[in-house]
Amino acid sequence: MIPQIQKVNCHESTKQETVADVKYQNIIYYMDNKIKTVSQEQKTQIDFIKATSEMSGLNWNYGKNFIGFDNLTKHECVQFIRQGQDKWYAEAPIRHGVTWDGYAWCSHSDSKTVTDLIRLFFEEIPWFGMLSWKMRRFKH
Repeated sequence: MIPQIQKVNCHESTKQETVADVKYQNIIYYMDNKIKTVSQEQKTQIDFIKATSEMSGLNWNYGKNFIGFDNLTKHECVQFIRQGQDKWYAEAPIRHGVTWDGYAWCSHSDSKTVTDLIRLFFEEIPWFGMLSWKMRRFKH
């Protein structure tokens, strides 16, 4: 018995269906950039692309500039003040929210490292190890 060779019709195409792995991110932001202010109470949703755009537009000459991101699902928060073209101050409040007792992790970094940290934050991948943090207590 001789095995038969299957004929392939070149006009037939196979359709592969792919399912995109889309994860809903429950992340809000707040900021003050002198010309634009978004309050935390507004609970304005944001994605990574818009976050990096807002951060690159922060005016370091405006002494009260800041931007913060809250992942409402994971209860994580990270905040930044732009101090120069490539100079950032970062804070990660410990147990933030209404019960916040004034403790935060604080660090200084450059733009590339901060952008890498934000990418991990938005991908919900461990991001804390990106910076060398020191604990600080704020009086409130």
